[in-house]
Amino acid sequence: MADRLRAFSPLRLVASPEPKAFKTGQVVAAELELPITSVDGLEEFDRPVLPMMSKAEYERVNAVIFADFDRQVLGVESARGALGRFSAALGGQLAQTDEQTLVVITHGTVISLFAGAHIELDALGLWKRLSCPSFVVMKVPSFALVEVIGDAA
Repeated sequence: MADRLRAFSPLRLVASPEPKAFKTGQVVAAELELPITSVDGLEEFDRPVLPMMSKAEYERVNAVIFADFDRQVLGVESARGALGRFSAALGGQLAQTDEQTLVVITHGTVISLFAGAHIELDALGLWKRLSCPSFVVMKVPSFALVEVIGDAA
C-alpha cells in the first residue's frame, strides 16, 4: 500500500482513530517516513460490534445503509449522519492542506458514501469493490475519481 501511495508524493497522513485504521496508518506512515495524526470524525459508522454474519448477509445489511440514508441500520447513526460527520472531518483536514497530497486512512462504508455523494457512481457498488487494503484516489477540490487501487472487482 505504501509503495502505491508513494507515487502520489503524499505530504500529510491522517487516520481514523479506530484501532484497525490507525494501526494501518502507522505502518504506512513509517514506510513513507511521514507523521500520522488521528482525526476524530473519520471513523466508520457509529455502531455496536457486528454480530457474526455471512458475507451475503453483511452485503444485504449494508445495502440498506446505501438505499435509505435516514435509517439507522446497525446502531445509532444513519448514512446521512455518518456522511455529514465524515465530510466535516475531511473538510477540516483539507482546509489545513495547501495543495498537498493528503492521505486519509479510513473505512470502506464512509469513503464509499463520500465518493457517492460527490461523484456520479453507485456508492454500494464501490463499497463492494473495495478490498482490504485498498484506496480511492480523488482530486481536490472537485473530488473527481482518479482511480480505485486494490479493487476487488
